[in-house]
Amino acid sequence: MKTQEVTRKELYDLVWENPMSKLAKKYNLSDNGLRKVCKRLDIPLPKNGYWQKIQYNKKVCKEKLPINNTVETSITLKFRDNSETIINGIENELNQLIKEIKNELNETVIFPEKLTKPLQLIIDAKNDLKTKEPAHYHHIKGLLNTSPGILNITVAPQNVKRALLFMDVFIKAIQKRGHNVSIKEGTKVVIDDIQLNIGLRERLKRTIVKGRYWDSSELNPSNILTLRLDTYPSVEWADSNTTKLEDKIPNIIAKLELQAVKEKKETIEREIRHLEYERQRKIEEDFKLRKEQEIVKIKKLFSDAEKFDKATIYRNFIAATEQKAIQENNLTEELKEWIKWANEKADWFDPFTNKEDELLNDNDREEFHKPKQSNNYYRF
Repeated sequence: MKTQEVTRKELYDLVWENPMSKLAKKYNLSDNGLRKVCKRLDIPLPKNGYWQKIQYNKKVCKEKLPINNTVETSITLKFRDNSETIINGIENELNQLIKEIKNELNETVIFPEKLTKPLQLIIDAKNDLKTKEPAHYHHIKGLLNTSPGILNITVAPQNVKRALLFMDVFIKAIQKRGHNVSIKEGTKVVIDDIQLNIGLRERLKRTIVKGRYWDSSELNPSNILTLRLDTYPSVEWADSNTTKLEDKIPNIIAKLELQAVKEKKETIEREIRHLEYERQRKIEEDFKLRKEQEIVKIKKLFSDAEKFDKATIYRNFIAATEQKAIQENNLTEELKEWIKWANEKADWFDPFTNKEDELLNDNDREEFHKPKQSNNYYRF
């Protein structure tokens, strides 16, 4: 097994310059293994969406490396050889992760005969189950079921002790791997901000009840414990003829960690698709807005040009009227007043002068520019 010593600062630079998955692959380490090392050395990690913002040249915030004299200043990373991650010539990530977890949790997953320094979650579940009576509902008949806001446990009274022992050891193992358990809106294992719904339950077995005229069936506790991961498709671990559920904790945690990596990847891919969708939508909206603005501008251009042309015609007509009156020596005071009035209206209509008019300012020039068609028809 190869080793390499890196300082805390060097590892900080690495994780802020490369996505965790890429860095883990480059150094042949597990994604979760690197995260655990960073957490132990108090090295902040990029938040969700950080690398997508980098990809689209958006502004990002890089957290500073905090001063912490209580952690190591350097660490020796153990890189697995290719031979350790290859099984039958094919990389088997699950098997390798199970092996890694078994080695790390060797002492954590030893089951005591009774609860020893149980977690508060276990104490709360134990107290809650003391208040319960076996259910009469068909799907949980004969089982005790914890209340909302308590660890999700559904077992027969005789298996309460074992269920609590299992959950206590399981959660402590989860925490040692750097994860957490939340009981808000169900029981969830939280791995790198990904929440995975789980529940511990005892299976029911169907028993045939002989009757006088016909047989019936009923469900009764089977003494088989199962842990279910509510995903699609769902995954369930259970007691078998050769292995108890307690012995499968490393396998369960390995699957949960890989499921979290998968869901995180899918979340990132959804974010990328959403960002791309929003980018395309913005482009289309900007184009639509530019087009609408262009149409408004060109309509105004055409309208102003036509109004200017008409104003020129009006002025020419007014000038011709005045010239004709002068030639005929008929330029009366009344006609002079009309010429003045007509020029003022032409100035009001002309888009170049756009003169104010006391009586017409409330009117739209377009009313005069494009008068409404008459509804009168000629009759023959």
